[in-house]
Amino acid sequence: MAAHSDSFPTSVPYRTLRVSGVVLGVLAVVGVVALVLTFVVGNEDRRWLALHQGWLFWSSVAVGLVVLGVAHHITNARWAWPIRRFTQAGAAFLPVSFVLFFVQWMGNHTYFHHWIGHIEGDPVLEEKAAWLTTGGMLLRDGLAVAVLFGMLLYFVYHSLRPDLYGSNHSPLHARITGGHRGLVNEEARRSRAVLNVVAPITALLFGLLWGMVGIDQVMTMLPHWFSTMFPVTFLVSSFHSAIAMNILMVVVLGLGQLKLHDYITPKTFHDMGKMLFAFAVFWMYINWSQYVVIWYGLLPHEQEFFVQRFNAPFAWLTILAVACIFVFTFLSLLPRTMKKTPAIAAAVAVVVLVGHWLERLLISYPSVWTEEMGHFPIGLPELLATVGYGSLFFACYLWFLKTFPVLPSPASLATIPQPLMQIPAHGRRVEA
Repeated sequence: MAAHSDSFPTSVPYRTLRVSGVVLGVLAVVGVVALVLTFVVGNEDRRWLALHQGWLFWSSVAVGLVVLGVAHHITNARWAWPIRRFTQAGAAFLPVSFVLFFVQWMGNHTYFHHWIGHIEGDPVLEEKAAWLTTGGMLLRDGLAVAVLFGMLLYFVYHSLRPDLYGSNHSPLHARITGGHRGLVNEEARRSRAVLNVVAPITALLFGLLWGMVGIDQVMTMLPHWFSTMFPVTFLVSSFHSAIAMNILMVVVLGLGQLKLHDYITPKTFHDMGKMLFAFAVFWMYINWSQYVVIWYGLLPHEQEFFVQRFNAPFAWLTILAVACIFVFTFLSLLPRTMKKTPAIAAAVAVVVLVGHWLERLLISYPSVWTEEMGHFPIGLPELLATVGYGSLFFACYLWFLKTFPVLPSPASLATIPQPLMQIPAHGRRVEA
């Protein structure tokens, strides 16, 4: 049965990613070593900035991936069923990200040096004194990250439960299916009822809590500057980078090793390409909306943010980020055939990810940049931090697809599972 139709297939293969545990171990070791090396190269403040920027980018991608899956559920996106696991795989990085949040927090004296110890005597900062405390911020953001990550993991947990009943592929499967009712359709109905409640709550928490993290971890780096649009730009960037990562992983893994051509069709890529295109336009619209009010109104405190980013050494990076995220994406994906071609979609996705990596650098670095940090904002600390976070992210991502079935079972796909439909274990044909 075609993957992109009004009906779901009645049988799908039980297929997982074939990747060696040695490969996952090497990725994890490379990630840890690269992050440790980040602590010993270059200017001390720049090391912390590199770790901060890396956490902002890779955590945003992981969070955005699961939220993309949440959005698919809320909107009942039937077309997205074969790529559901590629979004949920981002959840595997969340526990690692939670730990790394506290690691990178140790550099708060670098990120927030504008206001730590400088609040008294500054009328603007005195108005924000109750909010600008390192202890309060750590508690506030630590709880926000814990709650948001917990809800995202809970969403993935209930998405997996109907698909793992009777599976002995991994001891983890038995733990996830603990208390299973024994009926595939009944468990699928229960999980869907839970997801129908959890998904919208999680989407709202994404906007509230991840937006607050953006305010605390980025906007307060320049404490006199404020923008009610900034949390929105922070959220949109996270979601758009996740769409790009999803496309890249579907092409490289879904069509590459997993050979899911029967399920992931050109029409699927057309839909994913339209999302990448649409949110590129939306990202530009949101950022322009933020900029034009400040530029037109000549607002005194707000101008500082853009002045820093429109002058050396960041001006050319600002142009490059806009070109990667919006201009290149708009021109490349405007024709319909470009969206439906996997190789082109993957290439555009890579460019978009580079653009959002630059965007995460641009919203943080210029706020605290000094001449002592160097004359070029991309160097060994940034590359090591990127390799470190990226290796850990992909180790977690690949582990998820190795551990859990890539294609959801028919029982979990039906909008309203049919109680009389007889589905064999998982509703799958098992392949060697």
